Formats: sequence, structure tokens, C-alpha cells
Amino acid sequence: MPHQIDTSLRFVRAARPYFRRAVLLRLALFLLVALPVVWLLIARAQVELHATARDESNRNVQNLAHAFAEEVRSTVTSIDLSLSQLRLSWLRNPDQFRAIVNELNTHLQGHLLVNMIVTDDKGIAVFSSVGDVSRRIDLSDRAHVRAQLDAGGSDRLVIGRPLKGRVSGLWSVQFTRPIYREDGSLAGVIIAAVAPSYFSRFYDTIDLGENASIALVRDGGIVVARTTRGEVTRDSGRTLSGAPYIPGSGPWGTFHRVSRMDGIERYYGWRTLPEYGLVVTVGQAVADAQARYAGQRSLLVATGCAVSLLLVLGGWAAFTAADSRRHAVAALAAAEMRWKLALNAAGEGVWDYSFASGMITLSPSARGIVDASGSLLPFDRNAFRAMAHPEDVDAVLSGLDEHLHGVTAHYQGQYRTRLGNGNWRWILARGRVVERGPGGRPLRIVGTVADIDTRKLQEDEIRHQAYHDMLTGLPNRLLFGDRLAQALLTAQREKHKLAVIFFDLDKFKPVNDTYGHAVGDVLLQQVATRVRGALRASDTLARLGGDEFVVLLPRIAAATDARRVAEEILAALNRPFALDAATLHISGSLGVAVYPDSATDAEALLHHADLAMYEAKLGGRGRVAERLVA
Repeated sequence: MPHQIDTSLRFVRAARPYFRRAVLLRLALFLLVALPVVWLLIARAQVELHATARDESNRNVQNLAHAFAEEVRSTVTSIDLSLSQLRLSWLRNPDQFRAIVNELNTHLQGHLLVNMIVTDDKGIAVFSSVGDVSRRIDLSDRAHVRAQLDAGGSDRLVIGRPLKGRVSGLWSVQFTRPIYREDGSLAGVIIAAVAPSYFSRFYDTIDLGENASIALVRDGGIVVARTTRGEVTRDSGRTLSGAPYIPGSGPWGTFHRVSRMDGIERYYGWRTLPEYGLVVTVGQAVADAQARYAGQRSLLVATGCAVSLLLVLGGWAAFTAADSRRHAVAALAAAEMRWKLALNAAGEGVWDYSFASGMITLSPSARGIVDASGSLLPFDRNAFRAMAHPEDVDAVLSGLDEHLHGVTAHYQGQYRTRLGNGNWRWILARGRVVERGPGGRPLRIVGTVADIDTRKLQEDEIRHQAYHDMLTGLPNRLLFGDRLAQALLTAQREKHKLAVIFFDLDKFKPVNDTYGHAVGDVLLQQVATRVRGALRASDTLARLGGDEFVVLLPRIAAATDARRVAEEILAALNRPFALDAATLHISGSLGVAVYPDSATDAEALLHHADLAMYEAKLGGRGRVAERLVA
């Protein structure tokens, strides 16, 4: 019993210092100062995390809006080039127009399915690739058709609002161009109808959370296509107001608002396509952006409680631990932000370049795209010049320098890189300086690289079709006009002559009537091959349509040279053409006009060559006529 009393007394004596009034007062005063400081720091860190999530989301949606805008621009350009080529095919060969449209959709390999409609000059549908136009369907009241009917001779692309087609019965976005005959009169309107869902496929390539959204909006705030979780397309045709859908909003930017479509609060990035009157937006829900840091917020609260307990028990040592914890959380957030670009670059490779070490780090995807020998390589401008096509180097380095000097917010360049097998591949490189030193000196740049070789080849093919005759492969009227204009400028500057030879085929119509258009097409191809063989490499042979051809001789010494070439062409046409169906005998009527003897501008030269050709016809056909006096 005495032993138990002695132990209790020792415990009370040991605990007494902790319960002295002075100790408790100092502890209370310390906690009154320290605990508010700790929780103020916790609250500040919470605000910083919120701001970090917001800023990171704004950067991501802005970058993705730029990528979405480039994809939309590429799509609309392809549609416009297709419209320009197809309307020529409609005028020249309407019987084969359906096959030409099917061939175009086949060429696009299912990436973009275009439904084509053609109206006459009153807006009445005369052709549809997907619907029946045997009954009278009047499209003249459609805004995108009426704009072309009232265009007054102008030629521009018009993009309509999403509508349910009267021919196809499907919802689509309409792209229209006018169709003009050779005399300049309106022949009708050609319409390309594209499903709004096509513009929403970009949604599948982004990772911004389950409540992300993308939208394509026409000027005036009319929604062309909008996609959110579980909805491939929605809200097409609805109207939005306010920035960035009003004039003067600028070319790009970010904003934060509650969606008027579904009531979800989002951070948005947007970019305009002023040449087409379009705006693209990419949005990330605020909840999704902030949810990324939910773990850090919970960790901060737990840390505050632990620090508070440690302050009660240990004082200043615990305060130091809390401060270290705050820095650790901030460092973790910064590390995750640096790699966000890699997480969003689905299907692309990531590269990271250090200016201090001169080394570039490539992800496995990036290494495969550029066919690099390793993942960590020395790299500088000389190494880039060695791998890139000489024609692309200066433009790429110029764009890079603008970004390094702070002129542009991002770097982007397209160039061809040489692969290990010696072939060239088109790639698209994007990047951004993520770290700068004193004076703004760049220390580190991170970016992505993508293989765009297939897309560039498709663009080149569409561009070639827009300037060449599909049957013969010869330059068409558009390309011939450009070459004639350039040749005239050279002739005026260097004071020499040039000539234009206009001709068509005599006895060609009976060939079509007797043997059919297929044989006539083969004959036109043989004519193109034979006449091209009679010309110099610098001369141009173009097919204007039907059996009409024109030749440009960009440099001749005298008018007699043009006459001699025309006689050689006539001799070539007079020789028999051996076809599978028969051996055909045709001829030609040729008209010659010479600059500056006949005329001094392109239109007058072609006019005089045409008049000379008709003089040859009136003179009995199968001959050459000249108009050497304006």
C-alpha cells in the first residue's frame, strides 16, 4: 500500500509542470497565434490549388481548341476543294456525275462522307447522291441556296445552319458553291451535306473528364454541332449569344461560365476561323478540373489537423513539418501540370528539350514517328537541318524563334523528315516553353509530334484534281489561265513573243454517236498524248472541255514559229488513231493568236485564237488560221 501511494505521488509530480498556470497560459497564447497561422496557410494552399486547376484547365482547353480549329479548317478546305472540282465535272459530264461523287467518297476512305445535291438556276433539285429528286423539290428558300442564287456573279463558299434535308431526310450542315457556265451565266448551285456528327469526332481524342464538351458554332451564335458525354451530337441549330460569338471578340481566348445548354459550369477555350465565319469551343467542367486535386485538398486538411496536434504537443518543430508538407504538395501539383500535355496528346509523341544540356528526350511514340535511333539524343539546329527537308527548314526555325522570343504563345511547324530508309514523312510539331531563366531566356521546351503524312498526301491529291482534267490529266481552264497570266508577265518584262493555239476536233461528234462516249473518251486521251508529244516541255496543253483544247507557247521568236507548231499539231491529228473498237480518222481546226501582234492581255488573246479557229472551220476545217492584228 505505501508503495502504491509513492508511485502515484511521483506521477503527479512529473505531470505538474504541464499544468502550471504559466505553462498553460503560454501554450494558450502560442496556440492562439500558431493555430490561426497554420489554418490560414491551409486555406491559402486550397485557394492556390483551385487557381492551379483553373489555370491548367484554361491552358488545356485553349490548346485543344486550337487543335480542333485546325481539324475543322482542314475539313472545310477539303470540302471546298471538292465542291470546286465537282461543279466542273457536273457541267462537263453530268451523266457520269454520280460515279464521280462515289469515287470522291471512296478516295476519302470513309473519313468524310459527303452527300452531294445539285440544283438548277431556280433552286430546284436535279441531282442527289442519297435521295430521290424525281419529284419536284424546291430548295430556293434555303438560306444557303438563296445566297448563291442571289450572288450576282460572285463565287464564294456559303456554310448553312444545321437543317433536316428535304431530299435526304437527314440532319446535316450544308456547304454551297454556285455553278457558272462558260458564258458566266448561273447554271445552278452545288451543295455538300455533311452530318454534324462528323465535326464531333474530335471529342473521342480528348481526356478532360466525363462532362467535357466541344462545339462548332457559326457566326451569329448558331450551333453547328455540340458533343458532351453520352451525346454524339446535340443542340444543333440552337443560338448562343455574347462573347465569343459576337464580332470583335478576337481570334482566340478562354472564358468561364455556366453552360446555357446543360447547366454545367465549365472552363472554355475558343478559337475563330474567320475565313469561314466559324468558332470552335472546348470546355472542361469545373468539377472535373478541380476533382484532379481532391486528393491534395484532403491531404491538406489532414495535414492541418496533424500539425495542430503536433503544435499542441511539440511546438515549433511541428510548424516546420507543416511548412515542408505545403511545399511538397505544391511540388507535386507542379510535376503533374508538366506532364498534362503528355496525357492529352493521344496518338501523338511527346518530346522534351533542355537548352542547358542540348539533349532531347523522346517518348516511344515520338521516337517511332521521327524514326529516331534512341530516346535521349543530342540535338541542335544543325541536327535539325540534317533531318529536315531543305525547303522546310527556314520556315520551321523562323516560327520556333518567334516563340522562343515570346512573340507567339505556342510553337507549331510542319515539315518533312528523312526516315532511316531514305523516304520523307510529313510531321506536325507543336511545343511551348515551360521554363525560362533570367531575362526570359528559354531553358526548357516541351511539345508533341504527329504523323500527318497521309493527310498531306490527300490534300495534294485534292489540289491536283482541282487544277487538272480528270479524263486526260491535262491542266484545266483554271491552271491554264494561271500559266497564261504568268507567261504574259514574263513576256512583257523580257520583251518577247508568246502564242496561244485554240483547236477542237473535227469529226469527233460522229465518233461519239457511232461508237459511244467510252470510245470518245479513249480518243480524247490519245489526242492529249499525241499532241503533248509534239510540244516542248515548257509548253502547256490544256483541255477546256468536250473536244476543245488550247496550247500555250510561252516563248517564240516570231509569229511563224506558232504557225509551224500549229501545222505540226494538225499533222498529228490527221494521222489515224488505232483504238480497240476501230481505227478512227479525225482532224482539227486550229486558231493562232500571238502576243503582242494579236492582243496584249489574256482574255483578248484567247478570244482572237477562238475567232481564228472558227475562221478555220468556215474555210473548210482541217486547217490552221491566224489572227495577227488586234
